[in-house]
Amino acid sequence: MVLISALFKQNRSWILGYSLGTSLYLFFLAAVFPSIQETGLIEGKLDSLPPELLEVFKIDPNLAMDNVINLLAGNYYGLIFYVLAILFALTFASRLMAKPVDSGEVMLYLAAPISRAGYVTASMVLLVIASGMLVGLNGLSLMLANVLFNLQIDIGLLWTLQLNAGLILVVLGALAYVLASLFDDSTRSYMVTGGIFALFLMANVFSGFSDQLDWLNALSIFSLFDANAQIQGESAFRSFIWLGGLLIVAMLLSYGRFTRKDLTI
Repeated sequence: MVLISALFKQNRSWILGYSLGTSLYLFFLAAVFPSIQETGLIEGKLDSLPPELLEVFKIDPNLAMDNVINLLAGNYYGLIFYVLAILFALTFASRLMAKPVDSGEVMLYLAAPISRAGYVTASMVLLVIASGMLVGLNGLSLMLANVLFNLQIDIGLLWTLQLNAGLILVVLGALAYVLASLFDDSTRSYMVTGGIFALFLMANVFSGFSDQLDWLNALSIFSLFDANAQIQGESAFRSFIWLGGLLIVAMLLSYGRFTRKDLTI
């Protein structure tokens, strides 16, 4: 608990930055939804955009924009969230693995003495806390907007989306942690991990351009978080199972890799 508390204090600025920043964005978007819905600006905007651009942002033109969650499916829980999740995971892996190893800071923890497995455990707990804070505050901000502006949000659907989003964040963070442990140079680690995640993102985007490219979905972890499909009634159970399995594998790799990693001062 002491190590977890220390790591949280060191990293709370970026954790709160992601959590509060995204929550304020969601709250204000929800707050103005009734006004823009009355003017018909949403439908007009969608009609004016080319289909290819709608695919990039994961906006379903057939989804009626009569609910704020439907609006958020394209204006947050699509490309915006995917990019945010990548940056979140890269920040976590850089701050908890790449930079501490690069600077020799992790050696101070191990001299405390703290075992390598203990450090990985504390890092993973912090990842869960950070992800939980982000999606938790996102959900609470939307619930507050729902009460203040009578948005009639489906609370069950809202928190299903938050749980799915939280799992994506944790899995990406754990994968980034594993990749960061492969390098002693934080810059190289950041570039390689960012490049791999960018490929995931590109595969997800291009898969929507044509039915012949549907197979690209299988190459992207982001296909396991499809807000439009969940809004239209598709169960998220399959996504949860896959993400849970990926998380277990990533965590095992984190322990296996870091406990055998050569560390230099």
